[in-house]
Amino acid sequence: METQNIKIALIQFIRNKWIKGAGIFILVVVISFIFFDRVLMPLAVRLSQESEVPDLQGLTVEEAKSKLEKNGLELRIIREEYALKYLPGSIISQIPVPGSMVKKGRGIRAVISKGGEKAAVPKLVGMTYRQAELALEAQGLAIGEPVYIFSDTLPEGEVITTYPSAGTTVPLGMEIRVLINQADTLEIVKVPRLKGENINEVTAEIKKIGLRLGKVKFKVKNHLLPGTILNQVPKEGAEVKRGSIVELEVSITD
Repeated sequence: METQNIKIALIQFIRNKWIKGAGIFILVVVISFIFFDRVLMPLAVRLSQESEVPDLQGLTVEEAKSKLEKNGLELRIIREEYALKYLPGSIISQIPVPGSMVKKGRGIRAVISKGGEKAAVPKLVGMTYRQAELALEAQGLAIGEPVYIFSDTLPEGEVITTYPSAGTTVPLGMEIRVLINQADTLEIVKVPRLKGENINEVTAEIKKIGLRLGKVKFKVKNHLLPGTILNQVPKEGAEVKRGSIVELEVSITD
């Protein structure tokens, strides 16, 4: 009788455990289904309908359109602005920012560069340095440090010529160089030939004759040795005041 009771109790225990385990299993299955249906599926659907916004800055309009089309997006130009650092027609900024996730088919708004704002060099010949400075400021331009020359056939203290010349269209804010005729009140020196020489070899010579080295511009010339002087202002043989500035254009390689 006791053995029979043990068997019945054991069977009851196993049955209860099975029912409980089956209940837990069913509960897990139900929760998993709800999680999949309510969370994972909507997330997967949403991700399939979204696309990452690429970086368009610096691209041309055509390049940006092509890049956006690959991501299922469109380009919308909202305005144009002057920007010295960007070529005309290239993209300055965008909304949304790169890396954002947006719905496919959405238009990405972009601001396009009009290039650097331009201004025309006014006529400065015949003006004093101060008059020329004010005239340039009125046009949104700047005046460079003057180069003085001496000529007894030209008006004293007036601008003789400018670079670039009057009427030239240049970027806003550019420095305009002026050559001014000064009376022979200081010692006059003759500018030597520097073109074709190496800048490292003529620096000491410029200083020795009483001139100063001013701005140095560089231009790619792969067929020349780096540092070769291409042009000089003032030119060879010009008579200038001691202490005047000499500006050079010098070669570099890629």
